[in-house]
Amino acid sequence: MKKPNFEESLKDLEEIVEQLETNDLTLDETLAKYEKGIKIYKKCYQILENAEKKISILLKDTTGKNYTKEFKLEKTNDVNNPTSENNKNGHNNK
Repeated sequence: MKKPNFEESLKDLEEIVEQLETNDLTLDETLAKYEKGIKIYKKCYQILENAEKKISILLKDTTGKNYTKEFKLEKTNDVNNPTSENNKNGHNNK
């Protein structure tokens, strides 16, 4: 049996969340679903982390010259105000 890919794992996790939100489960069932959900979450996170290491993005500096940089997701709670390494070192990512 093949291991589920990211999309399949994410779908499984979404189904577990839906089941937990219904409040129709016993305490034992809730705990079992929660534990399974945490395992799937960790697996998905690991897959994303590995993919992140493989991705490079193409950027332009202020003179219009192209360069590449390793893609790194930055952890932020404010999606409207992301911080960018490029802005810190004088590169403009437009």
